[in-house]
Amino acid sequence: MVVSNTSTFRRFNSRPYSIKLPGCQRFPFATNEYWECAIRQFTFTMYHPMGTCKMGPRNDPTAIVDPKLRIYGVKDLQAADASIMPTIVNGNTNAPVIMIGKKASGTFKED
Repeated sequence: MVVSNTSTFRRFNSRPYSIKLPGCQRFPFATNEYWECAIRQFTFTMYHPMGTCKMGPRNDPTAIVDPKLRIYGVKDLQAADASIMPTIVNGNTNAPVIMIGKKASGTFKED
């Protein structure tokens, strides 16, 4: 069911955006397959770039932070923000950053 086809939305002349997104033309409009494709095509990072201090194993030459959020090669320095994400998420970074904070809280208590 498309929300804009409901009687409430029709009062305002609402109608679904029916121009198929590039990459999703092979699916019938408004089917589950179409919406899954549209969601995959239409997610992007918006204005939340991050990922400058990648977390990863010591043997990864591009990793800066270990799994306990400690900066490799720097004593008593940890990173606990969006910069540790090894890849940028396709969406808002709020929930992942909250999870990083939760991890940091537990990690800092251990140390």
